[in-house]
Amino acid sequence: MSNLERFRSRRNLYNPVHPLSQIHSEINRTFERFFENPIWNESMPKMPAINMKEEGNQYVIEAEMPGLRDEDVEIEVHGGQLTIKGERKQESKKEGEHMYIEERSYGSFYRTVTLPQDANLDHITADYENGLLIITIPKDPEKEPKRIKINRKPSS
Repeated sequence: MSNLERFRSRRNLYNPVHPLSQIHSEINRTFERFFENPIWNESMPKMPAINMKEEGNQYVIEAEMPGLRDEDVEIEVHGGQLTIKGERKQESKKEGEHMYIEERSYGSFYRTVTLPQDANLDHITADYENGLLIITIPKDPEKEPKRIKINRKPSS
């Protein structure tokens, strides 16, 4: 096959009537329609990023919540699960203001964490400072796992 024939056969792939070219165009149109969906144009609320650690006789949960006030956040405990929820409200736009880039997310959010069995749910405290929510959960020594001794029966 000469170079000219190879060129012509490759060129045919980009011919709008060629079947592979039609499939390629349809895939491109599908992706364009997918990203034109209005859901991609709205800011999606994000769950707060958290760290949970054990510090001696307590557990500590740190949740990042920059730009929120403490009255915008609620903490609930139910059935061994701790839920942090709140709402980030969008600031109203000023007349004549034109936004060039808008990446901050707004709306309701929540995050649920399953607490360890020995967490004392009656003495949980929470502090909020500089966009960081710190939840302290003491351990209940009575709920700590107990070892069960295995009795050996004499063999018969």
